[in-house]
Amino acid sequence: MLHQISIFIENKPGTLHETLGIIKQENLQIVASSISDTAEYGIYRVITQDPQAAYEALKKHSLTMIMSEVLAISLVNVVGTAADTISLFTQEGLNIEYLYSFMWHQNGILIMRTNDQEKAMEIVRKHQLHCLESADLKF
Repeated sequence: MLHQISIFIENKPGTLHETLGIIKQENLQIVASSISDTAEYGIYRVITQDPQAAYEALKKHSLTMIMSEVLAISLVNVVGTAADTISLFTQEGLNIEYLYSFMWHQNGILIMRTNDQEKAMEIVRKHQLHCLESADLKF
């Protein structure tokens, strides 16, 4: 499992910029991120090389956030691999609550959270999927 920070930010000009400024001030590298919004607030999900340091830096600025564990599955860069991988979870009755992806060292990385992370880990082990940890994201 990988640690992700989900930051709740007001949906108005400048709030994302302020959040990124805090991360920059702490000299932390963002590896991947995703943002989703509603009319009033957004959730900015961030993967950094040092999630604990990022969490502490953001906490100093009284941001509302949570740190959670997500799956970070490394896939070979071949057409259809993501669809085949998601199929393994769907066939077992799991719901993918959210997913985003990025490229890392020529591999696709799927970041996802399911409705049952323990069962998701069983599927990872059963199918010998390769998952990343924070230590794997060092440059």
